[in-house]
Amino acid sequence: MVENTNGCGEQRTVSRRTALAAVGAAGFGLTAGCLDELQGDGDWPSRSVEVVAPWSAGGGADRTSRQIAEVAESHTDVSWNVSNQTGGSGSVGMNAVATSDPDGHTLGCTAPEIAMFEHRDIEDLGPDDITPIMQYTEMPATLVVHEDNDDIDSLDDWIAYAEDNPGELQMANSGTGSSWHLAAAGIADEAGVEVEHISYDGASDAMSHVINGEADCTAVGAAEAAPQVHDGELQALGVAFEEPADALPDVETLADQGLDIEIGSWLGHFAPGDVDDETRDEIVDVYESVFEDEEFEEFMDNNDFMLVQRGPDEFADFLDEQYEYYGDLIDDLDI
Repeated sequence: MVENTNGCGEQRTVSRRTALAAVGAAGFGLTAGCLDELQGDGDWPSRSVEVVAPWSAGGGADRTSRQIAEVAESHTDVSWNVSNQTGGSGSVGMNAVATSDPDGHTLGCTAPEIAMFEHRDIEDLGPDDITPIMQYTEMPATLVVHEDNDDIDSLDDWIAYAEDNPGELQMANSGTGSSWHLAAAGIADEAGVEVEHISYDGASDAMSHVINGEADCTAVGAAEAAPQVHDGELQALGVAFEEPADALPDVETLADQGLDIEIGSWLGHFAPGDVDDETRDEIVDVYESVFEDEEFEEFMDNNDFMLVQRGPDEFADFLDEQYEYYGDLIDDLDI
């Protein structure tokens, strides 16, 4: 499905199946139109751009940010670099960007955590402290265990084991108060089981500890888990989405197996909160061109990331909604 594709700044949702088709003749026309806008007399970018990924290398935030940086270089005359600044469930990296010089040369990746920090008393940092640029994907949560787990071979096994061993099932997450921590807690709560939540520096790190046998399970994005599931290191027990995810088409939804929950994460990029409107608009122009670029579309398609576009204004409204949603969820789960 493609919605509102008329122009460079409108919200657009593209399924994996139609992503490449959307870059036909009309798609290249849009790209050319956006590129024309980049020929203005603005001062940005005047030097290299740094994008901060607030979680460890190998996860969805890191991989997509590196692809955005690579494509953005072809739409600007400067280099784009990605750094990983981990810690505090993403708050360390996001805060570093939010408080950086607001000249637009330091950008960051954000996720639902930006709507959670204040509710969790992790950091005095929320949607009002950043300048939204663009949301570009969303990721349904997937519950996974080690492929060779002798006790758990299905969602029913996972629930039964947790019921028989309350508090002993170790569930890795990408950081205390992170979106995947909330997803894991929500799944466990819906299943009515007690687990031990163990925090690591990102989804990739959490999966590694399950693969290494240092944790029993985790809940991460379907696209993030797919390579390890396909390689046979992890087994997916269910996807917290309304329908099977394109990344794991043979994995049933949790709802179809009796757990009525849909939860996950999303990714977007932002600038410091005090960036001026002209600089923001110049950054947005580049991101719109990146989103329409065939190379970016192919990367997202090949890696099973859903394409979901929200421009700065829609992204800002979405962040406000997320702030309220996660505030209520954190209260309900007493996290």
